[in-house]
Amino acid sequence: MTNTVRYPLVLGLISVCSAAGLAFSYALTRDEIARQKRLDRDRGLAAVFGMPFKESDPERPWREVAATAPQKGATPAPVFVASDPKTGGAMFAAMGSARGYCSRIDVIVSVNAAGGVGDAARIKAMKVVGQSETPGLGNKSEAPEFQAQFEGMLLGRLELKKGVPYRAAGAADDQPIAAITGATITSNAVLKAVQQAIGRIRERAGAAPAPNKRGAAQP
Repeated sequence: MTNTVRYPLVLGLISVCSAAGLAFSYALTRDEIARQKRLDRDRGLAAVFGMPFKESDPERPWREVAATAPQKGATPAPVFVASDPKTGGAMFAAMGSARGYCSRIDVIVSVNAAGGVGDAARIKAMKVVGQSETPGLGNKSEAPEFQAQFEGMLLGRLELKKGVPYRAAGAADDQPIAAITGATITSNAVLKAVQQAIGRIRERAGAAPAPNKRGAAQP
């Protein structure tokens, strides 16, 4: 066998073996990766619903709202419904995502919806569940004091403003959400992600089953 034939053959065999190894590794880890993603999502839902759960228990104190008319070839973003353990009223939650300064920012938002999900409904909680923004600036979007500003906000009064103090719990409805100092782009991205999540909730809320009884600023 000449070198002209041998070298391409050896390289081809190496490529085939490498591809087979990668495919085998992916098959082994695919299910575990999917399980971990679901668990991370469920931890976020537990945080915004205020409903702890046992990770070992396959049952969750919320359920997914089925899409009424799923688009062909598209997977609709999931929306979840639960019953407020204190009031028994309906709560909805969904994820939203927007491009920040140097990464995508993912959030989970819950809404108290006992009276519907119109402009008079209020956010129950918001949690940033994914971001890789600038350390010391944009990554402050995960700080509890920034996220807590969204609690109790009217859906129809979401507004971001620079140079104001962080909004306190129980603040007046006309008090805006304060942007993170030096990270206006990140702050705007969080707001956009929250608005996307709210839009998804509004699209699906009318088709929700009964709740599970288990209980932009300028740069």
